Amino acid sequence: MTYLALCIHNHQPVGNFDFVLEEAYRKSYWPFLRALSGHPSIKLTLHNSGFLLDWLIERKPEYVELLKAMVERGQVEIMGGGYYEPVLAVIPEQDRIGQIRRMSERIHDVFGAAPSGIWLAERVWEPTMPTTIRKAGVEYLLVDDFHFIKSGLSRDLLGGYYVTEDQGNMVRVFPGSERLRYLIPFKPADELTAHLKSLGFFLKRGNCAIYGDDGEKFGVWPGTDKWVFDDGWLESFFAKIESSLDWLQPVTFAEYISLEEPLGRVYLPTTSYMEMGEWSLPADTARSYAELIEELKRCGDDAQRVFRFLQGGQWRNFFAKYPESNWLHKRMLLASKAVDAARAGAGKTEGTNHLYKAQSNDPYWHGVFGGLYLPHLRTSAYENIIKAENAVDDSAATSISVEDVDADGHDEVMIRTRDINLFISPRNGGTLVEMDFKPSAVNFSNTLSRWLEGYHHKLTRAAGGAHDGGGSKSIHDMLIAKEAGLEALLKFDALRRSSFVDRLLDARTSFDDFSANAYKDSVSLADLNYSVTLDDKGVTLARQGQDAYVQKRFGVLDDNSFTVDYSAVIGGKARAAGIRFCVEFNLILPCCDGPACWYEFSPAALAETEASAALNGKGALSGLNRVDLIDAFTGVMLTIESRVPATLWRFPVYTVSLSESGFEKIYQGSCLAFLFDPASNGEVLEFNNSFKVTARKYV
Repeated sequence: MTYLALCIHNHQPVGNFDFVLEEAYRKSYWPFLRALSGHPSIKLTLHNSGFLLDWLIERKPEYVELLKAMVERGQVEIMGGGYYEPVLAVIPEQDRIGQIRRMSERIHDVFGAAPSGIWLAERVWEPTMPTTIRKAGVEYLLVDDFHFIKSGLSRDLLGGYYVTEDQGNMVRVFPGSERLRYLIPFKPADELTAHLKSLGFFLKRGNCAIYGDDGEKFGVWPGTDKWVFDDGWLESFFAKIESSLDWLQPVTFAEYISLEEPLGRVYLPTTSYMEMGEWSLPADTARSYAELIEELKRCGDDAQRVFRFLQGGQWRNFFAKYPESNWLHKRMLLASKAVDAARAGAGKTEGTNHLYKAQSNDPYWHGVFGGLYLPHLRTSAYENIIKAENAVDDSAATSISVEDVDADGHDEVMIRTRDINLFISPRNGGTLVEMDFKPSAVNFSNTLSRWLEGYHHKLTRAAGGAHDGGGSKSIHDMLIAKEAGLEALLKFDALRRSSFVDRLLDARTSFDDFSANAYKDSVSLADLNYSVTLDDKGVTLARQGQDAYVQKRFGVLDDNSFTVDYSAVIGGKARAAGIRFCVEFNLILPCCDGPACWYEFSPAALAETEASAALNGKGALSGLNRVDLIDAFTGVMLTIESRVPATLWRFPVYTVSLSESGFEKIYQGSCLAFLFDPASNGEVLEFNNSFKVTARKYV
């Protein structure tokens, strides 16, 4: 007898659009469950992540009632996990345990049985995980066979579960089959059952075929709704299993544990699934790694001798690959520390709820799916971080402090008032890396730079996802461009986009060169370490460059506004004819470049010609004193005022990234560069100016 242990994982990230959930429900979640209910002999284990589960309970009672009935008759086992699908390894221990326990309690309340196993988000495993899992009250989890192969086992030894431990805390670990992940649901059911039949001759240890993967493969991924449902793949799959019950027994994971002993002991290395090892590498290395994998695949069976020793990077590499991911993660840790230190009560409960939502894994990384590249997911994460802090800190007093927030060995300066948070990085050009408006829980600095990706070289040969024979293509094999001309947008940034970036531009730098990052500053200030002087009203930052001295002071004006006073002296080789002092901002509103967001410019002479402009507009304006960025839907407004009239260069920042539906252009924020002509004073040029920035609600 061969056992078949199937696990389906349905997930939607916190902050995802409601229409996305509706479409996934219509295309996948509901038709899959309804079809399964018609085949009671086919058992499986099901995981719905917490954000999705809450949505289903609130919006889709028919789904919940049907699932309850299937649980009661023993057809479906509900699997737990971290409530909002965090990568458990990178959140604090108390939050790991709290998220798992909250999910277990919710499942027990709704379905009447506490889960005994967890879905491990993105299968990110680190060797200390068993201690957390046991403390949280569960006993098994599912990872990939790739994890086991990295520990030295071969695939023919992976026909069941193993035990592992940390400090004597034992858990059971199932190896999900990579082969089944690529067969289900992409190949005809005959090919799948033939593979299952062959396992009896192939497996040397155990007798179970183990599958665990995303439910979105069944209808949400491009082309799969037609293939899985309209063309009958799912019914054919179920029929094949039912006709094979004399030798194939479907089981839930918990049921299999009760029937079979573990195959042995194993210690898994720090890893995730194989594709994650590619995605987490730096761009050039990721490309080389992917090319090596393709080369090995062409070598046939001999390649397996090498494959088992390849891994790529680990999930934490995303914090090195993307400074925006690292900052978001460290801000989450800062909020976790504040919530953990708070006294028990309504504020701590509310703060914990928002903190857990902010730990949803999706905006922290990027692979084939949008993830970090999707601004609405980052917006949601920051919203919940700010709300978590607001819930446990209602102080109206202004505070100025220093702390190494991003764990790079250099302190950031934090200015907090009743209404705003400012995070300033002296190490990175004295720039403003985060600006929050606390009443609306908005981070105006939630931008993303245009980073080179290992897959960008594929864009010029992107083509439609035509099928290869019978079946449906896996998302990993697709090359689709969602619009023509995306290769023209492949412009890349050298540094993280932030605000109050100081630049010295010469007359040869054009608007087009600036927007494409195809120029060099006359004096590089953007990534230099500025000195810091604190007082009770603000912070003064200064930098003596080779040919320039720049000083800027961030000062609190009132609860929702601050000033930045500039003084600069430019001499030496930098004192070239036509040199301009540039102060660069990179900003984003919650509704991005949608119709609810726009600029308004002052003075009135400008307003007559451009009373408003979309945030995806670009161009130059001269003689500008003020610009307002307005988000009418969210109801926030940011105003920047310059004491000295400026020339404003503005343009949208677009990235080109991969999503489940192909290459796409995504708005990541707007760059506003204020240009000034310094005054000549003999041997030097001098620049003096003051900016006022105000965040408020838009009425």
